[in-house]
Formats: sequence, structure tokens, C-alpha cells
Amino acid sequence: MDNPSASPRVPYRAASTPPPNYRGLHSHSPARHHRSSRPGTAGSEYPEQPTAYRPLQEEGHAKPSPFALGQAPPAKWRLPKAVRSPKRLLSTLVALAILGLLIKYVGMGKDRLLKSKWGWRPRGGRRVDDGLCRFVSPVDAYHRDLQRLRELAYPGANFTTLYPSLHSYVHHHTYSPTGHLLVSDHPEAPHPIPLLLDLGEKRWEELLSRQSRTLEEAVREYMRRYGRRPPRGFDKWWDFAMRHNLVLPDEYDRINLDLAPFLALPKEEMKRRRGLVDNMSETFTLVIKNGSVDIEIKDEGGLNWGGTLPRASDTAALLRAFSEHLPDMRATFSIFDQPQIYLSWARRGSLVNLGLRGEHTSHLEETDSALVKLSRSCAPDSNYRKNESYSEGRSFIYDSLEAGDLCQNPYVIPIHGLTIEPHEPSSHPRPHTQLLPLFSLAKTSINSDILITPLDQFNHETGKDLEFRDKPSSRLAWRGSPTGISWMNAQVDWRNAHRIRLHQYANNRSTEHMTFLVPDFGQDEDYYPDEFDVDGGIAEMENGQEEWHERNREVQEQHLEEQIDEGPLHFIEEEIPTDEAMEFFYDIKLAGDPIQCDSDDGTCDDLRREIEWASRQSGEDLNQNKFLLDIDGNGWSGRFRKLMSTNSAVIKMTMFTEWFQPHLIPWFMYIPAKLDFSDLPDIMAFFRGSPTYPEFAFDETAEALAINGKCFVQRMFRLEDMQAYMMRLFLEYARIAADEGDDMDFYLDDFWSDIDTSDWFDEEAIKNRKPVADLPDVMEGDSGSRAAGTVLEEELVEGTKQDDGGDISWEEHDGLSEEELLREVV
Repeated sequence: MDNPSASPRVPYRAASTPPPNYRGLHSHSPARHHRSSRPGTAGSEYPEQPTAYRPLQEEGHAKPSPFALGQAPPAKWRLPKAVRSPKRLLSTLVALAILGLLIKYVGMGKDRLLKSKWGWRPRGGRRVDDGLCRFVSPVDAYHRDLQRLRELAYPGANFTTLYPSLHSYVHHHTYSPTGHLLVSDHPEAPHPIPLLLDLGEKRWEELLSRQSRTLEEAVREYMRRYGRRPPRGFDKWWDFAMRHNLVLPDEYDRINLDLAPFLALPKEEMKRRRGLVDNMSETFTLVIKNGSVDIEIKDEGGLNWGGTLPRASDTAALLRAFSEHLPDMRATFSIFDQPQIYLSWARRGSLVNLGLRGEHTSHLEETDSALVKLSRSCAPDSNYRKNESYSEGRSFIYDSLEAGDLCQNPYVIPIHGLTIEPHEPSSHPRPHTQLLPLFSLAKTSINSDILITPLDQFNHETGKDLEFRDKPSSRLAWRGSPTGISWMNAQVDWRNAHRIRLHQYANNRSTEHMTFLVPDFGQDEDYYPDEFDVDGGIAEMENGQEEWHERNREVQEQHLEEQIDEGPLHFIEEEIPTDEAMEFFYDIKLAGDPIQCDSDDGTCDDLRREIEWASRQSGEDLNQNKFLLDIDGNGWSGRFRKLMSTNSAVIKMTMFTEWFQPHLIPWFMYIPAKLDFSDLPDIMAFFRGSPTYPEFAFDETAEALAINGKCFVQRMFRLEDMQAYMMRLFLEYARIAADEGDDMDFYLDDFWSDIDTSDWFDEEAIKNRKPVADLPDVMEGDSGSRAAGTVLEEELVEGTKQDDGGDISWEEHDGLSEEELLREVV
């Protein structure tokens, strides 16, 4: 990259977290996180200043200075008053015991929270054996791998000083607002994957350190994020969360994003729209009355599909865990894997802006069309609207939420089945372009469905599974059916659907050369022989063995000095024939037979002829591989939980937003990958080694990610975690669906009496808050960068002319995108 500076953007920012004003990505201050009592208080430039968790250092106690000459001698020593009688002595011992317990369980509450309750042991921490899984440090594992591999490359050398903090040097790469780390071609640029590992671990520590631990803290944090009181029943939800040891009880921004536009609808209009979905085809409705939950399926489409009743039963079972705390209500759910609601960007922005300000829209008429144009759901200044072929070159995902933004990453649209297939009146599901309170199992960044937690494949067993280091295969494995596009025929570009492309990519037998990144251990400096045996060891050379070692001893010493000066691990490019790379890295195939295809126009025959179909594999067979791939099907991937439950490291690629996304940390619990597969060879060459140098594999680092992935399932992807999400979602929805005049807010009297919240909901106070447009730019040095919240007026006017027949006013949306509107209010 021409610009060696890193973007000032903070990776993994929440919707409520604006970019900070410092440049680069250096280690955070060890100061503990400070929570202001309410938004906009002094002492905090932004509502949220993320900091990494650091244990408190023990304070030193200086020895008292001796008495100076000329001072009076000290008084005669006597027993302290506290121990002069047995009664006082006993009282003192009891007080000291109580004080010790308080120090252990209260004074060190933050460390105890990280080490015990949430299962995280900071670097150097002591393991607590309580029978629960423990998250480990991939960064520590990386340093051990680096030490081992450098000793392998340079026997006898001391490398203990070669790796400083991973962000303590200029790394030259760029953190793009699209969620990608753009790889620099600067000669001093380090390998990007260690930076991403460090970033993921810091994100995890920061999330843990800032979570609420009491109901009062949770209420305060809720109001700080969303600017309103929690819904009625919030205390019941908090009891449920604490009873079941929820790890991240504050991270539910997804619910606020989904429900924000409904806040702008008047109660009568919300009631009318609930009636529309109640009678919608291919849906089911859950009726909650007096704490009971009943299933209602009205149309034949829902009854005829065999999956409707199981999904309805699963969802009803989730709600019955907390239905006693819900008012009487009805909720309608789509039976499909795919989303259905495609609001225009202008309309959604208008509703979000008004709803979060506590105002109602006066524009109640919306055009409900079944013909969807995806660009209408993107902002006028988005990459998709400006340049559909926008690309950032070689990159890795660092923020899965931003990387899934279709408007900012338009390269995904022509290569994913959901966005390839047409969305029209004959489609199943039928799309809608008006806001409807429809609960769906999947959604993308451009959909306005209300996301729920699917239970499909939740109870699938992993089968027999070896420990990571005992697995015989180091290839990335996947087997699956050709889903991913609802219906393949001659009119649809099905060959570019993601699962079809995946098979063709991984089974490419071309002899043309391809290049990918590999860790630099001096392979290009004539330090190694030209031949390696199949197991990765150096082959015996027939002639000149002694001369070769003597000739390269000087090279070894010179490179050692260079490595000490450079510090971090660097990378080089390796070039080999494509067929060799694919055979070495992947065991990926479509299995079974063609499905979801038109046999009349020959599409099914084309699939049979063009694809080398494999037989299906059992879970136990797939578990023989150290790396497992997860990719979208028709909708979200139902097998993800099962894959994460194994002892293998999971590489996940998806376009969908999922309920657990704020809790699933990339490069700490799993490895994110792009849907164009461009980063897969670089990822595999780092963790598995390359065909030329298979011994240079960061195997222990991959094992640490596998351990954390499995622990994520055991601690954060339980049935209780799904129930907690649904309970909080439906408490919020109950407030939106309530009749006019019903008070559905939660009040904590002791809490409210201590703080002044009079201006939290005051219209003038809200309008006077700092606008998003005053924040610094989120990216520099790139023509595709955007200022945070600023849009050219002529582009916005042009965009509104195309949307909803002119029923959106300029004043309502103010030219801000959905997340920018959320940040403005919060």
C-alpha cells in the first residue's frame, strides 16, 4: 500500500462506539474502563472508550526511614489494644477473616470474573479447576510456535528477544471500514495473521472487562447505549441471565438494530401491520396467552411443507421457558431459511432516526413490491451504489459484522446464491418492500426482518473425535449438497452460487501457477536445500553436503542479525502449480446428487456432468481433519455449532447476520474467510504450512483456536443462551406491540432516585448532542473511503427520488445511514 499508516478505526466497534482520535493500533492504556453515568458526561469524549483488560499491579510498600539523630527514642512497646483481651482478639480475627474474604471476592472481582466465571485465564494466570472449559491465549500459542519454527530454521540460535508486542511497531497494513485488513506490499510489513490474532484476543479481554455484574449496572448500561429505559420484565431477564451464567450480558445490540424502525410506527399502525403478517402465507403464528404458547398455522403453504411444524414447535419450546413473563401477544414467523423484508435505505434510515428519537412517522403509506432491486437498500454513497465492481485487493476479515455489509462489499453480491437468484412475486419466500413485523431465521445487512435463534441441527452429535494434535489430516475438509440457491435453471447464473464455486475452486486441476503468502523463515535466502522429503524434513543431498552447510553457516549468522533488528514475523510469496496447492490444502467436494434444479431445461444434467460428485461422509470421517469449513446453505449454516463442538479449527465464511455474532470473536474462537476464497490459501499456508515448506506450520496456534471454538459452544451457544436472546427480544417486542397508553418500561426506583435522567429523553437535549458528521474520517488514503455520516446532498436527493415514490422526506433521515443514525442518538 502507498500509505503506511493504519486507519484510525477501532476494530470491532459496536454501533455505539465512534472511532477514536488516535492513529495506529497500539496497545490500549492499562487504565480500567470508566462508565459515565449518562451519555455526554464530562470526562468521556465519546459514550464508550474501549480499553483492554489489564490486571492491577501490586503496589510496592517502601520501608520506613530510620529515626534521625536527635529524635526522641520511641515509646516502650506494648501490645495493641485490639489484642489485649481475649474478646478483643477474637473480634479482631473475625474482622480480619471477613476483610480477607472481601478482598478475595470483591476487591479482585474483575480478575475473578475473567478467570473463573467466564472461563478466561489472562496470559500468565493460574488455571482454576472447576470442571468448566477454559479459553486459552492464541497469541501465547503463536509465540511458542514462532520460537519453535525459528529454532527449526536456525538451529542453536537464541530468539528470546525477537518478538515484541504485536502492535508495538508500524505494521503498514490498513484497517478498512469494510471490515478487512488490507495487506501492504511494503517490504517491512509483517505477516498480517499475528496482528489479527492479537486483535481478537484484545477484543475478548475488552468485552469481558466491561460487562455489567449487577442489575443496576445493566440498567445503566442499557440506558447509556440506547437512550431509553429497559422494557418491563428486564429484572426477570437479568435473573435468568445470572442464573445461567451468561458470559456477555450487555451485548445485545442486534436486537436494538432489528427493532429500531418499529419504534417510529404509531401504535395503531403497528397493530395494523401485525394483522398483515398474521394472515401472510407460508408463515406460522405463536399465540401467547396467560403464559401458555400455542401454534397456529393458517395457510396451506405452511401446512404442506414438512419443516413448518418442527420449526414452529422448536420456537414455541424456546418461548415457553419464559412465557410467564410475557403479556398476551401474537408473533408471526417465516417458515423459510431466507429473509423476506427489503426496505429501501432511505425509508429504513427515516424510521430508525425517528424511532430512536422517540418520534413517530407521519408517512404511513409504503409501496410493497415483490420486485426487489438490491441497490435500493444501500446508501447513495455506498461502494455498491458508486462502483459495483469495487474491490480492495488482498485482504483478511477482521470485523465480521462490517465484512458482511453487502453495500460496502459489493464483490459478494454476484457470487452468493441469495443475491444471484431473482426476488419476484413467484419467489419462495415472496419478498416485501414495506416494514412488516416478521420474525425470520436469517437476514443480511440489507434486510429488515426480525432475527430469531434457529434450532435446526442444534442437537446433532459430533461423533468420535480425536484431539487436535492426533488428527491424521491437516487439510481443510468439507462435504455438502448443492444448496445455496433456491432454484437453479437456465435463466439463473447458478455456476456462480457459493457452494458450486467452492467445489470448482477446491478441485481446480490447472497446472498454471498461483501465489500465496507464507511466513518468512529465510526460504528465499538459499539457507535450505532445494529438495524436501514428503514429511517436510530436509532430504539428504547426494553431493556436496558438507560444502552446503559450510557455505550457509555465514548466511545463517547474517540472517540472525537481520531478524533481531526486524522483530516481527514477515512474509514472502510462494508460487506453485494450482493443482498441487489445491491437493495439498483442501479436501472439499459436493456430495450426493443434484437438487433444487430444473430437470426440464437440462440444468440438473449440467450439474451431473460438470461436477465430480463425491460420496457423503460421516461426521466421524470429517473429524479426522484438523481444519473444517463452514459455508452458507440456502440461508445460515445449521452445522456451525456442530463443527465448533469438535476439536478441529473452524474456518467460517458467511454473508448472513446471526444472533450470536457480537459474542463470536474472529481470530480468537474461529477463523473468518472471504466468500471469494481469495484469502484461503494464505490462511492455510500459515496454519498448515505450504506444499514446499510443510514443516513451517503454526499448528499450536490453530489448536488454541480450536479449543476456544469448542469452549464458545459449551459456554455461549447453549440452549440457555438462545433462550436468553429470545427472552430479551420478546420483552422488547412486547413493548412495541403494546396498546396505546400501556406503560411497558422497567423502573428501578432506588437507581432512578440517585441520578438525574431528566434530559435523557428531552427533545432539545437529544438534538444538541454531538452529530456524527463531526467525528473524524474512518479511513484515509483510499478513494473508496467515507467520512462518518457525511453524504453529498446531490447524491442523497438523487437516491430519494428512486425510493418509495417520494413518500420519504429529507427532514426525517438527514442523510445518515442506519448505523450512523444509531450512533448519532446513542
